[in-house]
Amino acid sequence: FLYLTQTERCLRTNVTRNLDLGNRSKCRCDVVVLSYKAECREYRPAHFTYLFDNTTTWGSGRNRLFFHALERNTNYLYYIFLDDDISLKFNEKATPAMRQLSPIQAFQNWLLDYEPAVGVMDYSNNPAKSLIQLNWKICNKNLVNHTWVASPIIFFDPVINAFHAKAVVHIFPLDTRFEQVNWWFADKYLCSVVEIKFRGQALLFFPVTVYNPLHRPYPRSLAGTNKAWREFIKDVKRDVPERFANHSLLRKFKKDPQLYTRKSQTYCMNVTRHQEIVPFAHFAREEDKKSI
Repeated sequence: FLYLTQTERCLRTNVTRNLDLGNRSKCRCDVVVLSYKAECREYRPAHFTYLFDNTTTWGSGRNRLFFHALERNTNYLYYIFLDDDISLKFNEKATPAMRQLSPIQAFQNWLLDYEPAVGVMDYSNNPAKSLIQLNWKICNKNLVNHTWVASPIIFFDPVINAFHAKAVVHIFPLDTRFEQVNWWFADKYLCSVVEIKFRGQALLFFPVTVYNPLHRPYPRSLAGTNKAWREFIKDVKRDVPERFANHSLLRKFKKDPQLYTRKSQTYCMNVTRHQEIVPFAHFAREEDKKSI
């Protein structure tokens, strides 16, 4: 695992402790931190790498981290991008076996067990509860009392996301055109590129909830949200194989992105362990099902 984050100077000890990042054998990881206000000159473990760039935004900073990750020439399975103020806690979906571990260890084990293209966690503003409601409303699938630990998701907060090595190069770099308006638009880009390229393979892991109490000042105007979102979809659509270019999914998504995320059949797709991660493969799989 490679963890990638940004902070003012040095990564907070509470984040390092909560995510087991200080112990390389425990986290099975390397850590890259991009400092954007001052260089970190404190002691850091050998598996920590610090970069410095005081010109970055949230999105351009993540892009800088992504390009650095490519230069490392190390075969990581997951690239985990995270904000620097998060903490993880188990919730009611966690099993007794999971609770023998730390929340991040349980999440990492699940990533290895399922291998989603993108793995995300429950968030403190209750996306898991919304996802459960959507499964019931759209798919007539009851996840409340079920033992399923994950479900497909479309719209997710980028506070902490794990990108599989076979997917990350098809998702990054982030589109930062609209960051001067709103840094939140990055999640619209992520939603668009992941849904179009890896539909059904972005999974939310129910048992762990992420909290991020620190909120810094940054551009957050909502003006032009749908316009920006449609631009993201339009650009990703250019990479779609020609025979799928007029697929109804693309038309519906671009016409009303917010409605699509509330009513899509993506939520009803089966969760398959170790499903092959190939961009746009879901179009061909759907075509094959119809031909049977």
